[in-house]
Amino acid sequence: MELGAERIEDVPLPDAARTFLRESWGIERLHPPQAEAMPAVLSQRNTIVAIPTASGKSLVAYLGILHRLLVTHPGSRAVYIVPLKALASEKHSELVELAEAVGLTVGLGIGEATGERRLIDECDILVCTSEKLDSLMRTKPDRMANVSVIVADEFHLLNDTSRGPTLEINLTRLRHLRPEAQIIALSATVGNAPDLAAWLDAALITSDWRPVALEYSTLYELNLEPRKIQSNAAEGNELRAPRKVLGPTSHPTWAVLNDVADQQGQVLIFVATRRSAVSEAKRLFKVVNGTPSMTIAPGVAHLWRRGTRRPPRSSRRRASRAPRTAARSPPSSR
Repeated sequence: MELGAERIEDVPLPDAARTFLRESWGIERLHPPQAEAMPAVLSQRNTIVAIPTASGKSLVAYLGILHRLLVTHPGSRAVYIVPLKALASEKHSELVELAEAVGLTVGLGIGEATGERRLIDECDILVCTSEKLDSLMRTKPDRMANVSVIVADEFHLLNDTSRGPTLEINLTRLRHLRPEAQIIALSATVGNAPDLAAWLDAALITSDWRPVALEYSTLYELNLEPRKIQSNAAEGNELRAPRKVLGPTSHPTWAVLNDVADQQGQVLIFVATRRSAVSEAKRLFKVVNGTPSMTIAPGVAHLWRRGTRRPPRSSRRRASRAPRTAARSPPSSR
């Protein structure tokens, strides 16, 4: 079996895991950057996966966790570190689905759930925030005694002034406590990936490949002008002509949302605070054609039509602004 094989059928996992991925999640083949990451992940190397949003970073981590817990280190534990409680809940839900199919259990550590401590002590996979992990390692470090794989999601937040130091300390401490544990770091926007790969002694997987075309446009007084399309498709990448979108000039995001919805696309709207995300989502909720489903996370509101568990992958995605790129020197403690 080739570690770099592109088919789920060829990934060295128990049949129950591969069957679940095919039949429940509909995954038959890996995307090119996922397949590129598999040799490093499955050979148990530390790995940084720096690929665009929606190209499948989480699946790489999930496959690495299953391979470690079910194939190479059965009976060990995994820790999945995320920066936000909302993201922890999302990853917990996905991992619960996957884990139940193969007889594993998943705990959530965010400091809120009733009976959380018992689940943390007993679970095979722990999903937690950096702050919760820091607390766990300070109060009862023996909880990490059997950890064989660590996933650091949104790894670029190592540059964040509030969350970065805690994440760096957590990873440094885990590397000391569990030097043989595999670290898989995920990011779409990390700016100095080679430096951080050297710090973690990790294989570095980078790619510009995207499963969904990303359109960059400027909007001024409801005049929309496409500027660039980032896509891997050989055809259909022509920039559309500038046009005027329909909507109130006082609230241009309404016009953008309706324009994207008419094209069966999706849009992410970034705001400054959790409160702003809630209020903006409620306002936009009223103007979406049909009855939308809505999820709100700190700083970002997502809307899509009811009946689609995830936003459609085949449509174009428009970015309201480019994401920030972390530019950080490698941590001083190695």
